[in-house]
Amino acid sequence: MKDPLRRGPGRTLRFLKRGLGTVLPIVGTIAILAIAFSAVDRYAVGPINRAIYWSLEHNPVGWNLLSWLGIDPYDEEYIDTDLLPIDLQTALKEKGLTEEGVLEGLRDLRSSNQTFLRDFDTLAVNGKKLHEDVKAKLPPIVGFFFSLLLILWLGSLASGFLGRQVINGIDRSMKAIPLVRSIYPYTKQVVEFFLSEEQLEFDTVVAVPYPSKGLWALGFVTSKAFRSLREATGQDLVSVFIPSSPMPMTGYTIFVPVDRLIPMPFTVDEALRATVSGGVLIPPQEMVPGRAEVALDSPPAPREPE
Repeated sequence: MKDPLRRGPGRTLRFLKRGLGTVLPIVGTIAILAIAFSAVDRYAVGPINRAIYWSLEHNPVGWNLLSWLGIDPYDEEYIDTDLLPIDLQTALKEKGLTEEGVLEGLRDLRSSNQTFLRDFDTLAVNGKKLHEDVKAKLPPIVGFFFSLLLILWLGSLASGFLGRQVINGIDRSMKAIPLVRSIYPYTKQVVEFFLSEEQLEFDTVVAVPYPSKGLWALGFVTSKAFRSLREATGQDLVSVFIPSSPMPMTGYTIFVPVDRLIPMPFTVDEALRATVSGGVLIPPQEMVPGRAEVALDSPPAPREPE
């Protein structure tokens, strides 16, 4: 006889878990990408866009460029009547802009208050409308392309001798700041790990007894050990790199006899995922049914003799 719970709440709970297992990775990926794009827009594209718009709207050179886009900040459509002097506001209400005296007064006002940095308040220019029209002609996507060009330029600069010296100086300065030095090196390691042009190439994924006998760590065979070390010990030694969690770009290099290694039947990428996740992301073929449980109230196991 079938258990009714398997067809009732138990079955529903299993479906719920499977549904969450299907949806959450997708939602998580989208959320991470959304956060990344939001950060790029806020801290890179946004400031560049503001700099572009400000340089176009607040100086005569920018106004000359705006004329190529068909925008003249002194056009009638950009007049802010609330910023005009009282006499011009009165004349404007009584006679309108068609009256030459009103236009002449407005021109005199702007001519006497016009400086290199354009002040919308003193020039009676509706800055909000002007900004909206400029954005319509130059959409914010322009900032993305300028950001891309800036990154390419910085990358080209960093490839040269002078650029490397500047970057080294920035690194030293960042590491000298008390609070920043505890964050910056690790952030740089994470970025370099994901953007590194060099691919990590290892021969074999192995389990190695490290840091002591009876404990096992994942490692990567990189090469045969030093000749002098092999001759001094009389053993067939190999170099094994043991990555650390959660940053596999750092770790330890040890020299281990071949007969003490256990080759592992999975790829380097799977081993790296297990290392980065602290052992959570285990290759599917290596999964053991059930949960890992430790009896905290049980007596400690006897230590093996060294």
